[in-house]
Amino acid sequence: MIADKLKAYGWQLLAVTLAAGLAAQTLRLHTAQLGAATARTATAETLRNIADLTAKAAQAVRDRETQWAQAQEKNAYETQSQITAARADADDARRAGDRLQQRVAALVAAARGAAAHPGAEPAVAPASDPIGVLADVFSRADKRAGLLAEYADAARLAGIGCERDYDALIGP
Repeated sequence: MIADKLKAYGWQLLAVTLAAGLAAQTLRLHTAQLGAATARTATAETLRNIADLTAKAAQAVRDRETQWAQAQEKNAYETQSQITAARADADDARRAGDRLQQRVAALVAAARGAAAHPGAEPAVAPASDPIGVLADVFSRADKRAGLLAEYADAARLAGIGCERDYDALIGP
């Protein structure tokens, strides 16, 4: 009889134990699902924040690149304008030098004519034409100086343009 009672109560005790275990597991499952949903929500929010920050950073980079490009275009235009002005100045200087060379050539011709017809003074036959040599040296030196000055102006202006491009890239 005790054995029958134990069997009857044993099944009930087993059923209650199984029900309590099932309830505990259901509670744990529900808690885990709730934690997973919270984690998914937090992850989605974090990913959304990352996407927003990435978009803002990309826009900032595009804006900065646009500023760099505009600054470089402006610098290139200004540099080219300055180089064009320097070339025009060099052309003006070259023309002035040509006029000066023509004047020197006229003076050399006049000096040679005066030496050919010395008048009352006795003619001294020079070993060479020192005025012609001097005029030739002056002419060559002037042309070379003009070429070097034109090159130096272009190089200086290109360097200044490069500096402005660099300054635009590193920013204020």
